[in-house]
Amino acid sequence: MTLGIASALDYAAPSLPDVATTRDGATFDPRPDIWSVASLRSRNATFDFTRLSSISDEMRHKIKLAILWHLQNSSFSHAFNQYYRFRAFHDEVLAKQNLPVKLVGLGHILNYRASLSDATEWELGVIRILLESMQRLGIGIVSMEGLAYFAEATIKANVKGTSIRTRDPNEGAFSDLELLAIQSALNNAYAKGEIELYPYALAWLLLAYGSRPIQIALLKEQDLVISESDGQKLYALMIPRAKRRGVALRSSLKMRYCSKQIGLLLEQVIRHNSKLREQLGLAGGDWPMFMSPKAGGLPGLEHHMSALEIGAFFIEALGKLTGLKTNAKRFRITLAQRAVDDGKDKFTVAEMLDHSDTQSVKVYYEASPSVVLRLDRHLAMELAPLAQAFAGVLVAMEGEARRGEDRSSRIYDRSLVDNVNDPLGTCGQMSFCGLLAPVACYTCRNFQPWLNGPHEQFMAALIAERKRMEQSGIPAQAYANRDRTILAIAEVIQLCAAEVELRGETAA
Repeated sequence: MTLGIASALDYAAPSLPDVATTRDGATFDPRPDIWSVASLRSRNATFDFTRLSSISDEMRHKIKLAILWHLQNSSFSHAFNQYYRFRAFHDEVLAKQNLPVKLVGLGHILNYRASLSDATEWELGVIRILLESMQRLGIGIVSMEGLAYFAEATIKANVKGTSIRTRDPNEGAFSDLELLAIQSALNNAYAKGEIELYPYALAWLLLAYGSRPIQIALLKEQDLVISESDGQKLYALMIPRAKRRGVALRSSLKMRYCSKQIGLLLEQVIRHNSKLREQLGLAGGDWPMFMSPKAGGLPGLEHHMSALEIGAFFIEALGKLTGLKTNAKRFRITLAQRAVDDGKDKFTVAEMLDHSDTQSVKVYYEASPSVVLRLDRHLAMELAPLAQAFAGVLVAMEGEARRGEDRSSRIYDRSLVDNVNDPLGTCGQMSFCGLLAPVACYTCRNFQPWLNGPHEQFMAALIAERKRMEQSGIPAQAYANRDRTILAIAEVIQLCAAEVELRGETAA
């Protein structure tokens, strides 16, 4: 569809074509008043122009032409946002008129602005963008007085980054303890079969890269690049870039380092996909990393999950596991904020977030200073029930433990006075463990602390060492990474106390 530039409001608008193709490659018939348009954002979205019942047929036709132009030349999200915001403008102002509106006048604009607050005034800005673009395309629907007002008016932009600047506990970056809790909950739930492979892999991709859901939705199996060196597998991940104006989906990819753990996890996903394709009777093709049983309507992106499906999959799984408010944006914010707190420069942070410039990362440097938790025994005991950091099983004595007959499975703290005759518990894992014992043990599901183990002494030693490092001016990152272990030990101490009390009541 080609539209010329004109300023006259009575310009004869062209007809809608029989078939239109969006910038993403989806085809549909734009002549009806209800469109169902395929996209990777939400699979199929509905544009219902019958909702615009208080405007003239000519104005409705021009609105459809404008939204179609943006679908063809801009991102789907931008076009849908303009449709949605005009619908809100219609419902708030135009729907209250007695006769069908043929022209958006200055009064309509002023009334709409009066209905908005400082926090929502940006919505009028979206209307201005749409109406001014329609005027440039020669299908204007706003009066000259309205255009003059838009040209002179200062409209507040959508305020972004407030949750980042204030380190909002529900919308901003996760704290170190929350992040450790998420990682632990993920691993434990997957090991127990409580979550499936897809949400597990999705969560770790978000933790590692802070990618947008649309970027993960665009991933294909071929984007995992595997090479070998000295008999060892090396991994890289080609991540599709997003929010590139005028650029088609998957036309630009960025190579990112991929750890062995995530590389092996994605190989597992690919093997799972192969079995899924056998069940669906699919052969050949260029397959997505995260498959949907539905083919979808985008050429070259068949069976890709949508961005909304990716986000919902992830939120449902992690929300149930942790009880925290989780979404992809919070993980993206966390990745950037931790990098800034670690002293990374703005160019490095922009590269991590795949921004084309450093404008959008400045907000992370404006964030209030991070608060370092002053963790002592009292606070640890208070926080332990909330953190739920202990992942193992308490046993009354060594004989009740898995591998209890194997003395080599005993876990000691060699820093304690009696570090030979006073074990903390038993390791139930049969294979080799490369984690640092006993610090890593209390958050491991294979650890079985003993009822009479010296847990109080071990927690006191960790808290004393933490206090020493804090008073010495050592950066918080160096000692805060053991906070979750301290909370896990506190939980064990509480479980031991409850068990001793229960035994006493039973004996009485």
